[in-house]
Amino acid sequence: MAVEVRGLRARRGRFQLEVERLSVNSVTVVLGRNGSGKTTLLDAIAGAIPAEGSVEACGREVSRLPPEERGLVYIQSTPVDPPGGPRRFLRWVAARWGRGEREVEEVAALLGIRDLLDRRGLSTGQKQLVNIAAGLLAGACGFLMDEPTSHLDWFNKRLVDDAVRRLGKPVLYVTHDPYEAAYIGDVICVMEEGRLRRCVENSPTDPAEPLVRRLLQPENQAAGR
Repeated sequence: MAVEVRGLRARRGRFQLEVERLSVNSVTVVLGRNGSGKTTLLDAIAGAIPAEGSVEACGREVSRLPPEERGLVYIQSTPVDPPGGPRRFLRWVAARWGRGEREVEEVAALLGIRDLLDRRGLSTGQKQLVNIAAGLLAGACGFLMDEPTSHLDWFNKRLVDDAVRRLGKPVLYVTHDPYEAAYIGDVICVMEEGRLRRCVENSPTDPAEPLVRRLLQPENQAAGR
């Protein structure tokens, strides 16, 4: 089921977000500079900040529901230290969603973090990998991801991006990296000044360079999906 956004309006201080329509069916990437409104968009969809308009997820209208009832998992860019250690934390998340030790091991293997499960004193990037694993264990109908790989090295970033592509669920993925956008996205949208300026279908057979150049060309016509 798609995540559908219509007529979304939100404010953060003097900054105004306005998105007429956005339809997320697979992996949709929102690409933009710092301060363009990417995180504000995710916060508004998640219900983390007040917003006007319509948000549909899991086949229902959720814009009046609190964040925990929207059926969306929000993976943010700033990692938190897993309480009780990685293995205990992931077991707790798995149990909350009706999953067990097998799923914990599968997700840990997918992200290459099995050796971290019983470790303490994790680095920032390692904490983020555990946080991402927790998000993947959730039985959500859709995912919001705010630059989840920003603290990761190239190797781990590729593991995460590959895992996201295998989810088979709607993912709204925010990044400022056009090459990551070209690698992971089925649809790529450019955000500027709180508005989606252009959305294009991404073809995995096309080289990234021409796609990135097209995306960053100035466009007068606002775009939305």
